[in-house]
Amino acid sequence: MYNVILWKDNGNEDFHVFETKPTFQDLYKLINCSTIEITQGYDQNVSNRTFDMYLDEEGKFNSNNTTNKRATNAWYAWQLRTGHQSMPGDSIVGNVAIIRKVKNASKQNTKAA
Repeated sequence: MYNVILWKDNGNEDFHVFETKPTFQDLYKLINCSTIEITQGYDQNVSNRTFDMYLDEEGKFNSNNTTNKRATNAWYAWQLRTGHQSMPGDSIVGNVAIIRKVKNASKQNTKAA
C-alpha cells in the first residue's frame, strides 16, 4: 500500500491511498499536469529523511499556478541540509505529490484514492 500526500498550492493537504505504487499516469491526475519533475524536500512532519516531491515541470509557465509555500520551504530545507543551491527567490508552484510506502497496512490512512 502507498499513501500519496498532495500539498496543494492553496495550502491544503489531501491524502490518497493506492494498492500499488502510483504511476506517473496516477500522479498526472493528482498534480493536474502533463509533465512531471522530481525534486527533493525535507519536512520532519513527513519524514526524518529526504523525500522525493513530484511536481508540474511546466508549472511556472501556467499562470493558474501559485507558489506552493509548504513545498518551497521543504525544498529550501533540503538544500540547506545537502549544500545544494537554487536561484535566489526561486520557488515551487502548483500542487506537489509525495509518495510514501505504508509499512504497516493497519496504520494507513483509509481515505480512498
